[in-house]
Amino acid sequence: MAFLSLRDQLGDEVLGEMDVKGDIAAVAVAYPQAGVLFFDVADPARPRFLSRYRSSECEGQVIDIDCGAFVDLSADGKWAYLSVQQATVVPGRVPDLQAPGPAVPGVELIDVTDPLRPALADVLPIVSAGGVHTSRSHVIPEGLAPDAVPGEYVFSVANGLGVAVSRVEPGLLGGKRLAFVKLIPMDDVHDTFIQNDPIDRRTYLYVAAGLESGFYVFDVTDPGGPTPLKAEWDLTPECEGDWYAHTIDVTTRGSRRYVTMPAELFVQGEQQAEDQAEGCGAALGNGDKAGPLWIVDASDLSRLGPADAGDDGAVEAATEAVLKARSEDALVATWTNAAGRPAGFLTFSPHNQQIVGDRIYLSGYHSGVTVLDASAAFAGQPTRPAEVGFVVPSGPETRPFFVQAVPPVVPFFALATSARPLIWDQVFYKGHILAADMVGGFYSFSAPG
Repeated sequence: MAFLSLRDQLGDEVLGEMDVKGDIAAVAVAYPQAGVLFFDVADPARPRFLSRYRSSECEGQVIDIDCGAFVDLSADGKWAYLSVQQATVVPGRVPDLQAPGPAVPGVELIDVTDPLRPALADVLPIVSAGGVHTSRSHVIPEGLAPDAVPGEYVFSVANGLGVAVSRVEPGLLGGKRLAFVKLIPMDDVHDTFIQNDPIDRRTYLYVAAGLESGFYVFDVTDPGGPTPLKAEWDLTPECEGDWYAHTIDVTTRGSRRYVTMPAELFVQGEQQAEDQAEGCGAALGNGDKAGPLWIVDASDLSRLGPADAGDDGAVEAATEAVLKARSEDALVATWTNAAGRPAGFLTFSPHNQQIVGDRIYLSGYHSGVTVLDASAAFAGQPTRPAEVGFVVPSGPETRPFFVQAVPPVVPFFALATSARPLIWDQVFYKGHILAADMVGGFYSFSAPG
């Protein structure tokens, strides 16, 4: 329906994740500088560029990893939350005065009440081992549960430490500010999904746990109080470096609750010999396999984990066996790409997802966007979701690829951004699929009927 090349707005910067709320689309600028592009998508078939917000620049010499890949919008689209990530202690630099200072790892609160002039409203530094990877805002409403503490909160992945919870509070002159509440500690986190559960009338935090596990479920009805771990799901708890739990989404059907989670696949050397002996695969990150998207029945959280065995080896093995068995029982269906194509290093890997009705909209780097019909699986049937449409955007290069003058010690973008398309993220909105090509531009597609 439309393609914006963004040649006038960007040079060789790499685009990241995106969100759409209140007819505003926000697309993160991931590397070599953090920031956000804002678009008017009131008519999603004709998106219109509005403005660019600039933040700090990535370090890039030790590791060329994203420094601002994730952006989330408030429910009304008037406030944006930019996650600022620095993977090393070497600071980046600030290219202009709009940013708060040298690469503050944490969350930048951006005022988008005038989307033509986005402005920094607040910065919340968050202690982490490399910055904040994702931040999601969520509103806990009045009357949800007797112990609920209503308000708008932000759940941020503090790399290496867990999930940092902050509260959105009134600021000066009608603005807003962020106040740190607590840290929910855990070893590995990549992404989160927060839902006011219509079944239990609780607020649940779902965590895609990277290489550490599959997913966790925490009760955050009172975000400042106790946050008990309600469940854990992991098909291969005996493996340390196989599937990387990436994004997570949840839907309900009557009294049934379904979790969808794709694994991001890559190749970073060989798995440990002991893991290979366990049948965990040969490549660290399982990039030699076709990437799965799992659909899990989580209707009864007590029938999943948790299986936290501590440091006792015998107890750990026994509880891992229980977790594995329960996880296998809860698995409803698995999707992999129709060709069974191995993912490689992020090349054909599942990435971000969105459930809309009975459909799952899935981005996949070089494999573009795939639309899946999961109606049978969401009815509890062990049926692989069926492809109802896909698009792999192609065409002449519209923007230059990012090439660093001095190669980094640990390359990431240098390995991943060598060809188009690179669809990091997409959002279904008003019957259209809006997608950002990391090294291309901004697309609008009509969704399949």
